[in-house]
Amino acid sequence: MCQSHRQKCVCGKRSADIFFGKMVLDDLAIKNLYCPECSRDLEADESRVWDNGWVLELDMDVVRYHAKSMGMAPGEITADWIFDEGYATWVGITPDEADQRNRERAEIQKLARTDFMAYYKAMRQWGLDRQARFSREGWRKMGSGIHRQ
Repeated sequence: MCQSHRQKCVCGKRSADIFFGKMVLDDLAIKNLYCPECSRDLEADESRVWDNGWVLELDMDVVRYHAKSMGMAPGEITADWIFDEGYATWVGITPDEADQRNRERAEIQKLARTDFMAYYKAMRQWGLDRQARFSREGWRKMGSGIHRQ
């Protein structure tokens, strides 16, 4: 079964929900998480995935240990590949999407009690608006190509 893990930023103020797909990696593969504020002075390297200022740093020794299970040679694996292939990635499109999504959806769901058609239309529009916003903001999973800021 795939699992998820909440990882705190090195500053301790923010966190991200990390999804471990394909039942290969777990939280031992995560070395550090940096929010946009904490990532400002970081250098790019093969162990770091950049996404709109957020940086997920993987323990490449742990990742390489599991390379064969991912059908790769240890020397070919990069953090970018791990993230983009879903072995260790955000739960959703952004690091904090689950919490944000739940708050936004809870507001709209109040309409369901009084006006189901208005609720239905609001949910549909909310989904379309979220997708457009994520694309506009350049999130990695939206295929924008904008990763480092």
